[in-house]
Amino acid sequence: MSNVVCMPISGFLCESSLGWRSIYYLFGIITTIFFLIFYFFYTDSPRDHRNVSNKELSLISLDKTSSSQKESVPYLAICKDPCVLVTWLSNVGGNLGFLTLVLYGPTYLREVLHFEVRGTGFASALPFLLSAAVKSIAGQLSDRCDFVSERVRFTICGIVSRLGLAIGYIGMATTSSTLVAQIAFTFSIAVSGLNIMGTVKCLQLRCKQHVHFAVSAIALMAYVIQFGAPILVGIICPDNTPEQWGWLFMIIGVIVFLTSAPFPWFTTAEPAEYTLSKEKQKELAKERELQESC
Repeated sequence: MSNVVCMPISGFLCESSLGWRSIYYLFGIITTIFFLIFYFFYTDSPRDHRNVSNKELSLISLDKTSSSQKESVPYLAICKDPCVLVTWLSNVGGNLGFLTLVLYGPTYLREVLHFEVRGTGFASALPFLLSAAVKSIAGQLSDRCDFVSERVRFTICGIVSRLGLAIGYIGMATTSSTLVAQIAFTFSIAVSGLNIMGTVKCLQLRCKQHVHFAVSAIALMAYVIQFGAPILVGIICPDNTPEQWGWLFMIIGVIVFLTSAPFPWFTTAEPAEYTLSKEKQKELAKERELQESC
């Protein structure tokens, strides 16, 4: 939602007498205020929070067991899991496509589609607003479609998210119509909201209690892409011509498609063996040894 708020306000401030520097002052102050609110209200446990009543705490703690023994994360096993690997691969292409639009969407709207500065702000915010709506509606539909398996649900969301992003990029690359390009731009970001019910849901089901590592790896990939995307744009689009942006969008669209193609075929909703207890893993290992000996 930050893009929905930030983009229109930034467009307005750029054309005002305050100038573009006021954007940094305003959002710097807002960031500081929200950080202080977070600092004074956040606690690691609901048991320590002064605003959580005993009744609310009992509901939160219902059917939950506390364990004093910290379980080690099987980093190597996760990194060798084919399901996790293809999901990471899908996110490499997806993050490249999504973050390029986040970082350079306003530049594309301004320099190629020739939007005014204020119009650029609103046009940049609209796709993210639609993305939030798509994510909310799709989440409700996914939860209600319990007549199909979890794997089918997250596969459909993953395919629509990535395929929609790739189609949007190819649409922007091949059209000379401003209207079609704007629709493709908006569509690409809007369908990306389904990713949370696609690849992220897959990792949650597969990695269970170790999902934090799998998701952290995706975040690390996103940081690397944010460093690499400006280099890619600078090389391919030095003059900001429609032809140069067309080549960039075509390349990214193909990358998104190729990196996402294995996702439907190699993923599963079954928890991995490394999510089981040590005792259960030993039992399964013994069973496999007996089967091999027979």
